[in-house]
Amino acid sequence: MRETLKPNSRSPKTFLYFLTFSLKMNFKHEGVSLLLMLLSVSFILILAWLLSSFNVKTTGVFQRMEIAKIKIVNDEGQVLELEVKVADEPDEWTAGFQNISRSIIEKTLILFVFPSEINAFFHMRNVEASLDIAFIKADGRIIEVIRMDPDTNRLYVPNESFKYAIEAPLGFFKSKKITAGKSRLIVGSIPGN
Repeated sequence: MRETLKPNSRSPKTFLYFLTFSLKMNFKHEGVSLLLMLLSVSFILILAWLLSSFNVKTTGVFQRMEIAKIKIVNDEGQVLELEVKVADEPDEWTAGFQNISRSIIEKTLILFVFPSEINAFFHMRNVEASLDIAFIKADGRIIEVIRMDPDTNRLYVPNESFKYAIEAPLGFFKSKKITAGKSRLIVGSIPGN
């Protein structure tokens, strides 16, 4: 009489056990059974890897930020069009990249727009990846670019007041040849200006 086993749970572990048991029962030849078992395990591992890439952390405030195209003139005089999320409300200013997955941070820019020039600081609490931040005057001059690392205590503040700030993945500004004193934001490219 042939033994049968039915999975009583939908967990991957139970499925794997059921599959392994079934293969042992249905195939008399060890080589075929081993090959099928390895293929099954490989399939499950690939599936788990694919599903883990969909495990992305984000927040409602971050998702609500408008997406816009802005323009920056870099050190070489090239006009670069950049896609940014626009943080122009108090809850967006305070949220920034907090509690956002590294995979999103590494491909996203946030433009902070304040009503007028301010003296303020940024922090990196609850941020998973290092960032660069460019502080920008009301006329578009980039006055300072600072590297910010995840840290619960450190505060980042420029030497002058600013109206705009752009947070970007670490190394972004250097790769685009955007530096303080030479590059500038085209203020007219910001939505609502």
